Amino acid sequence: MKKAFTLFELIFAIVLMGVLSGVAFYMNRPDPTKADAQYALLKLKEARYRAIGYQSPTTSGVDGGCVILTKDALSNNTQPTYTIKSTLSLTSTKTNLNPTSHTLNGNEICYDSLGRPHDGNSVALNTLLLGDLNITFTSGAQSSAIRIFPKSGYSTIMCKN
Repeated sequence: MKKAFTLFELIFAIVLMGVLSGVAFYMNRPDPTKADAQYALLKLKEARYRAIGYQSPTTSGVDGGCVILTKDALSNNTQPTYTIKSTLSLTSTKTNLNPTSHTLNGNEICYDSLGRPHDGNSVALNTLLLGDLNITFTSGAQSSAIRIFPKSGYSTIMCKN
């Protein structure tokens, strides 16, 4: 007597593989907010890198050390080409020196020669960010956030809970 698979068993295995691959594909859909946050984080780190080491004798922004955090400005690029797909909002956290949370003036952040973030197109001392800056990307029910720390200018994507 030969031992082999029947046609019914083979069809069942193929259908089961199709159902499992469909579920896996649905569960692993790309998150546009995470991709947008990763791209914005890249632009923030690039601006900080360009600003570190440069001295700016005036209060104007350091060339190459600024990023405009709007959907249109982040999508306006040549290499690599990337389009922001989610909406973004900017808020800073409260501190003793900064008792109210606020949004950035003009949605622009500049870094000084020490890598510290400033509010707007200036690196004057009065524009230094005092609280953490959160940049939230939202698309439907999905969201991702970047946090910029004021003392170091270090930025990272926040973990979802």
